[in-house]
Amino acid sequence: MSETRENQDSFGGNAVPPAGTRERISRRALLRGAVAAAGAGLASAVAVRAQVTGVRPGGGTIPYRLPEGAMTYLDRKEYIHNMEIISFTPGITVSAGEPLMNLWARGKQRMLPGGGGWLDISEPKKPVIIPPAGGGRRGGGEEGGGRTPRPGGCIIYNTRLKKWLAMSSAGQPITSSRPEYPDGQYSEEERKRSNGYKGLRGIRTWDITDRTKPVLLQEFSTGSTGWGTHMNFYDGGKYAYLSASWDDQFFFENTQRTVGSGMMVVDMTDPANVKEVSKFWIPGQRKGEEAEYYKYWFAGDGAAWNGTHCAPAVPKRIEDGGRYGYGGHGAYGFVVYDFADITKPKAAAQYLWDQETPGGIPYHTVLPLIGTPAFPRHGNLVIGVAETIQADCREPVRFPRIIDISNPTKPRIIGFFPRPMPPKDAPYADFCMARGRFGTHNCQSWVAPGTARPEIFSCAWDVAGARVHDLSDPTQVKEVAWYVPARDGNIEEYSTWWRGTSEATFVEWDRKLIWLATHAGTYCLSTPVLGTPVLEPMKIDHWTRPFLNAGWDDATPTAFYFGRGLGDLA
Repeated sequence: MSETRENQDSFGGNAVPPAGTRERISRRALLRGAVAAAGAGLASAVAVRAQVTGVRPGGGTIPYRLPEGAMTYLDRKEYIHNMEIISFTPGITVSAGEPLMNLWARGKQRMLPGGGGWLDISEPKKPVIIPPAGGGRRGGGEEGGGRTPRPGGCIIYNTRLKKWLAMSSAGQPITSSRPEYPDGQYSEEERKRSNGYKGLRGIRTWDITDRTKPVLLQEFSTGSTGWGTHMNFYDGGKYAYLSASWDDQFFFENTQRTVGSGMMVVDMTDPANVKEVSKFWIPGQRKGEEAEYYKYWFAGDGAAWNGTHCAPAVPKRIEDGGRYGYGGHGAYGFVVYDFADITKPKAAAQYLWDQETPGGIPYHTVLPLIGTPAFPRHGNLVIGVAETIQADCREPVRFPRIIDISNPTKPRIIGFFPRPMPPKDAPYADFCMARGRFGTHNCQSWVAPGTARPEIFSCAWDVAGARVHDLSDPTQVKEVAWYVPARDGNIEEYSTWWRGTSEATFVEWDRKLIWLATHAGTYCLSTPVLGTPVLEPMKIDHWTRPFLNAGWDDATPTAFYFGRGLGDLA
């Protein structure tokens, strides 16, 4: 065991900061100094060093120790309240909520992507796994790790081109903190592995009008030395918004990546010829901006997610007169993007909550609610969904926050979600003890069939399963239904359980169904909160916004789109 590692274990810390950001003094060094300094001299030396290291060298850094009451096995029981299981499809984990548009449809056929292929959910009681279709007609070589690129990411219909498109992310492998590499990116071998990635760093665009024969249109690089892109936003219009790292000059503290990211806007007029429009970052994010960077409390903590995770959601297209987008910049806070000049985006507001905690991703997803006549106020609300990185509550747990954006220049938090508690017959008193990550991950998608209900919110909570909340009063959020699947994995194999159980939910508002993606497979769920489910194939009358996927089916009457012609919606 190296001296550095011993020091971390002795003082409860794991994350080794970048060189030069934080000075440490090991127990072994103190003992050596004790012999040489002979009493008073040592006291003086330690006092000087303590001005840099603090009272305890290394501090109480993330990941914290395992809670004493943590389980020693994985709970194989399932728990359910106010929900019903319609079906379970083992062996496929569908993609939903990351990004915020996932459904492909034709007639009565509905598909969610997963595992490089698709899950046909047309028959809720009998979903069908559709294997990958061969990787595309053009290009599509091997990714790092031997994976063939497949369509995924943003699944959306382009009204002008009359084509279903996919815009998928590409980038370096993550550097997860795990037993063999507890420091993630700060472990030299892990950092070299990730940085040695030879594949695309950017996005791929696909024509998936014929889902069985995907056509790769372009591989667009956001920068050959950047990390790549991850959770992007594209609704089928002129512009796409990318959570992008275009070079290696971004500071990044968390163990999971070697470099941070900003936001990039690209022109999707021709998805086979994507063009960069603009870039945005928070002052202090990049090397050379240290004077601004060191003003933030998390600088050098080795745990903060100080970069984008999600690209901004833009509720009204800029080309249609929209102006604002809403996204998260991790520890830098919630950002209201001003796209009045799309070539020079700026922050209308950068909201830093004054009770933020270390580690994790404060804004994994930012979901704008869609107001209705019954809940008009909700049209001025967004939900900030966090993500926990470390398993077993080895970092503070965050809960979703409801943000009022009535004044885009002065956002304010008006409500928080309650802490989910285990059922009384569970063998653990808190989900922190259940082994694996506890906290929110992927929520319902913004683009979905039917009329969204802004007072109902569904999200995957890792070890806490799928949870449904009532937001009728956004200042007093109430939990109304939940399902916690039986745990899969082997407690002796960390990689099989550390992420928890549940990854994502997708709500079909028109059929009143919730799809839950877990590591073991995909569940179809219903709840009285949504109403009586429709368990037959059904054609989509309309989507959550009138301009989304307009004309997706040539047989779809334009009258369904609120009496407006498709030309008005382009």
